Amino acid sequence: MRVVLSRSYVIGSVMLWLAYFMGLVIFYASINWMPILLKESGLSPQRTTLISALFPLGGVGVVLCGVLMDKFNANRIIAVCYALTAVNVYAIGQVAGNVGMLVLVVFVAGVLMNTAQSSMPALAAAFYPTQGRGTGVAWMLGIGRFGGIAGSFLVAELTRMKFSFGGIFGTIAVAGLIAAVALLIKQAAHP
Repeated sequence: MRVVLSRSYVIGSVMLWLAYFMGLVIFYASINWMPILLKESGLSPQRTTLISALFPLGGVGVVLCGVLMDKFNANRIIAVCYALTAVNVYAIGQVAGNVGMLVLVVFVAGVLMNTAQSSMPALAAAFYPTQGRGTGVAWMLGIGRFGGIAGSFLVAELTRMKFSFGGIFGTIAVAGLIAAVALLIKQAAHP
């Protein structure tokens, strides 16, 4: 922990924790609540199940992201994935009436979200020196898990407050922007 929270690494550590936390807010809010929200928006149970299943299938972009992380700045590549996730999650709330667009946007959001989230352990491992690597990655993963809990509670609270379908996904999308900014701050603090 002395390495992870040392003066040289503390800002980067906190930004990694924040980005991973926000990524899991999006992921768990989406996979836990999307079927219910889509059903309440008027889609049939069959379409709701099919569309919701597209979101977690999006891990196919990880290989391309890994190649891009090797060639370019990894912080910026993942930040772009999170920012584009935010755009697509917001779009889910805007295209609910158009099933074709909804299928496309949910799939693209899933690809981007899963790509960004799956790339974070590699980013964290590259950030820390050998003596702090295991602890740094483990703390990021552990703190991030609270984001999964927070995401589910966030949507529950938004539905209790009678947010619209678009309002709920617009609020969830903010987490993607926060994750992107956190990685840019990490890059600025520890280039």
